[in-house]
Amino acid sequence: MSKIIRMSARYFMTGCLALLLSGCGGKVTPFTIGADMSFIPQTEAWNGGKYLDTDGTQKDICRIMADHHFNNIRLRIFVDPGAPKGYSPGADFCGLDSTVEMAKRIKAAGMSFTLDFHFSDYWADPDKQYKPSSWEGLTGTDLENKLYEYTKEVLTTLDEAGVAPEIVQLGNEINHGMVWLEGFIDDNATDENWQTLMGLYKAGQKAVREVLPTTRLMVHLALGGQNTLCRRFLDNMNKYGAEFDMIGLSYYEQWHETYDDLKANLYNLAEAYGKPVCVCEYGANKDNIKIINDIVRSVPNGLGFGTMAWEPAGVLFPREFRKPQGTPPGTAQPANPEPLKASPELFTIFDDMAVQYANPKMQPVVAPPLERKVDFDRPVVGADISWVPQQESSGARYYDKNGVEKDVLDILKENGFNWIRLRLFVDPTAEHGYSREGFCGLEQTIAMAKRIKAAGMKFLLDFHYSDTWADPGKQFISASWAQSSGSGLEGQIYRYSKETIERFIQEGVTPDMVQTGNEINHGMLWPQGKIEDSYMSFGVLLRCASAGVRAADPGIKIMVHIACGGQNEESVRFLDKIISRDVKFDVIGQSYYPQWHGTLEDLRNNLADLAVRYGKPIVVVEYQEHIKEVNEIVKGLPDQLGLGTFIWEATSPQWGNLFGKDGKVNERMDFYPGFVSTYE
Repeated sequence: MSKIIRMSARYFMTGCLALLLSGCGGKVTPFTIGADMSFIPQTEAWNGGKYLDTDGTQKDICRIMADHHFNNIRLRIFVDPGAPKGYSPGADFCGLDSTVEMAKRIKAAGMSFTLDFHFSDYWADPDKQYKPSSWEGLTGTDLENKLYEYTKEVLTTLDEAGVAPEIVQLGNEINHGMVWLEGFIDDNATDENWQTLMGLYKAGQKAVREVLPTTRLMVHLALGGQNTLCRRFLDNMNKYGAEFDMIGLSYYEQWHETYDDLKANLYNLAEAYGKPVCVCEYGANKDNIKIINDIVRSVPNGLGFGTMAWEPAGVLFPREFRKPQGTPPGTAQPANPEPLKASPELFTIFDDMAVQYANPKMQPVVAPPLERKVDFDRPVVGADISWVPQQESSGARYYDKNGVEKDVLDILKENGFNWIRLRLFVDPTAEHGYSREGFCGLEQTIAMAKRIKAAGMKFLLDFHYSDTWADPGKQFISASWAQSSGSGLEGQIYRYSKETIERFIQEGVTPDMVQTGNEINHGMLWPQGKIEDSYMSFGVLLRCASAGVRAADPGIKIMVHIACGGQNEESVRFLDKIISRDVKFDVIGQSYYPQWHGTLEDLRNNLADLAVRYGKPIVVVEYQEHIKEVNEIVKGLPDQLGLGTFIWEATSPQWGNLFGKDGKVNERMDFYPGFVSTYE
């Protein structure tokens, strides 16, 4: 099991100070402030290409960037963007000729140049790496030779034009491979798959070393916060002799987890491989520019190379009628377009940052990565009572053992319960949703959460990520998300998780723990997140869900919930896979229903093995039978890793059955007060 190597706070602070000096005499380590500006020729063809600096002076956009301390510009290049299915059919935007001309402007402005090979006629990223149309039919050595010849031709052309790049990316966001299908890798990749991918990469590497021997190779992975996956990829590069001089990562909050995850990953990669690290793509805005750059700048031993904002012209030079990407050909240009003026607010951030980084006494001090730990008191004696608002709306009332009517939460608390679990549907009022009245929707759940907190109890929120029930047999995508797929759906689950938790925080009812999905051992958000041969798509969705919660509040504990109470082989396979896919979680949750999950001995053996194997707290988060035995099994787990249990729908006579049909507690409730006392 791979684990992120975390630095202690002391080592971290020492590293921050060490990066100030790259030798004697107080010399400050250089830092790259860069940007990908590949859209510019295309934008200028539409709007006239006039730009004003912050003081109103008209200049070439490259000159403006350089005057505000940008020192590197990245350009992507497609093999044949003018192909019928290429990036710009009938045109050469992001082709070789266009790239040469833009590179001349970059160099004329005194900046260095990074070249980003996509090895495709179109966008290449983790979702797609289409083989160039002119390479169709090529495989094996023939495909490697074609990639080598193409790379050599491009670099020779740039070199002869006097605009050789200082940095070259051989592929764009290649953590799932490149030049598919031959160069595809996933979580089931074999040695043969890795060897094929690295053979393609090394063909490009050969061309770079022959034409531009002093140019640095940057491997580019879309894994900003995913250390396990980064290490796996880079270790395979080393295994097969694929070279990299720098490590480049994309970091977009909705896909690549939290700033803490980015920080921990960069520090570990720099330490493990001794190579400069760069965030070579991020979506710049006024809130994140300084945060991301400070993190990279703080990488110990001067190994934080710098950053490259991805296509920031739209925010640096804002204007409402800018032509959006993908506008159909033939769309009329604006008549006499006005120049685009630089944003003083955003350029000031970069200006101030450059001044700070150049001063040894003004280097940023960044907090060490957060050490996650679960510090809940044992035992967790919990109940899922999500049906209560619905029952109460139909007139249900609840009574203690003496027949006194009370709030159901008070009755549970009097009997030793200290946690309540509530499920949450995205839109239960949707056509095929759970409830036309909105039960188990956001507003109803917030109202119930307020009652839980007022009762002095802790609150577990159970995201179903569906409009209705989600379980091993069904994980229906919300109707409101039906048009989203691929990275769009990944972003959707991140935003929904983050915004939902932020709403709970605003209402003063922050969940103490969150389940990112309900009984997800067969996946979530089907069909994209259904687990079949590969966990890759599911793993990304689950990472994004966890990241959304932790972005809203990093202190909230994350539970992964599977319905495998007595199935050890399936439990281990699932947990090994999600850990290998860099899913961050704190607690293992299991359902246990004997008709599906085996005997009590199966439960005992499975949970004990999971406790020893993973060292994480364990909760039986759904059960209804064998109250005494289930709780005692969890209590007895090794190293006190049995955190507790949640009986499912405690107020339902058909399920948890702690209350009768008349709403009065029954004899099954008698177990809990005595059991709780055994912990004292």
